[in-house]
Amino acid sequence: MHNLDDFFMSNLGVEREGQSTRCEQLGSCAGDRALAIACLIVLGITLLLLVPKAIDGNNATGIDFSCFWGAGRMALDGHAAAAYDWQQLRQLILRIHPTIANQPPYPLDENPVPFFYPPVFFFVAAPLALLPFPIAFWIWSAAKLLCWALVTYAIRPRSAAFLLALAVPPVLYDFLVGQSSLLAASLLGSTLLTLDRRPIISGFLIALLIFKPQYGVLLPFVLIATGRWSVFITASLVTSVLILLTGLTFGWDTFEGFRRAATFATQFHLTGGLSWFKLQSIYGVLRLAAFGYELAMALHIVVAAVVATWALIVWRRNIIFPLKAASLLTATLLISPYFAIYDMALLAAALAFLMNAPMAEHGSLLSNRSALRIGYGVLVLSGFAYPIVLAPVGPLICATFMAIIWTQCWQLDVAGAAERSKRFIGAVEP
Repeated sequence: MHNLDDFFMSNLGVEREGQSTRCEQLGSCAGDRALAIACLIVLGITLLLLVPKAIDGNNATGIDFSCFWGAGRMALDGHAAAAYDWQQLRQLILRIHPTIANQPPYPLDENPVPFFYPPVFFFVAAPLALLPFPIAFWIWSAAKLLCWALVTYAIRPRSAAFLLALAVPPVLYDFLVGQSSLLAASLLGSTLLTLDRRPIISGFLIALLIFKPQYGVLLPFVLIATGRWSVFITASLVTSVLILLTGLTFGWDTFEGFRRAATFATQFHLTGGLSWFKLQSIYGVLRLAAFGYELAMALHIVVAAVVATWALIVWRRNIIFPLKAASLLTATLLISPYFAIYDMALLAAALAFLMNAPMAEHGSLLSNRSALRIGYGVLVLSGFAYPIVLAPVGPLICATFMAIIWTQCWQLDVAGAAERSKRFIGAVEP
């Protein structure tokens, strides 16, 4: 039997006794192999369910990417600000997907896909628009999937983590519709990986998250609360430079266009234009339960404040980094009133970080291996259930991950207290 002190010493780079090391490695490898097999099975099922949708001719593939490509096309033509005008962008999208004007589930008059990303995203959209739409879409999807897989592998350099990055339904949802969540998740995961070892790079990566600001809303508070000033200052300076370059390159009127488009998108998404089950947030749950806008938003803000406070407390504590990283990724999703099913790929990164946490002692309330099984199972089952149950599953998944993280923190506290007690007794005994 091994104890938690072995793992703490391992994290500090201290060599352990050979037999204990071999036991831990065997247990870890066995757990990784089991997870890898589970991921292969889930990935096979996911591909069987979703790939036919990409080739059945219903024009669903790349529908969200069409607004990126269309916006990039307008920027290349010198009319970047016009990309924020839905009617103009709609005409361009209809030329890409001419049969979806009134075809469920994507009638563009009822379910618009406007471009409401910050203007800095034109630096991504414009180069992609140099290519024909189908080629641009597959390059975009393949590139962000590769980035995502590599970042997850960097978090946990095992084949199980690589497969985990691919074998959760939200990842395939993002891939097929051409959304940007995998790119944002890759940036956030890279930010956490470089936070202490490469703070300047970490700050640069945070600045790049400006294209999807809801992913970075909690980061400034964490940086300030933990005194990581070099990261904070770098992120602030690089963000300012990006805004300046955007205005000089695509025109300052793009910022006014973005303001109007963001207002339209907020009203559309949060006042009933979008089906409530598509909002994977506390706000979405409350609106589905027939709460009014004011009350639902007020309650969501209360929950978001509690979750943010919980995450900051975790970061202020002297605990292992994987639990801190997982807490930030989980809290990031719960804070925003608007996030979709594909945004929950962030939780796969949280699982990869949790795989690096020390295994609890035998007899603990929840072993690390059991926690991973629960987290992965809930993420997969809820992901598959999403298009069937027509209810937000995001809060349930996030609550499960918060419970796992809290339990792991508590168990480490107990183990640490027990170890300190043993050392104290050993010191006072004659």
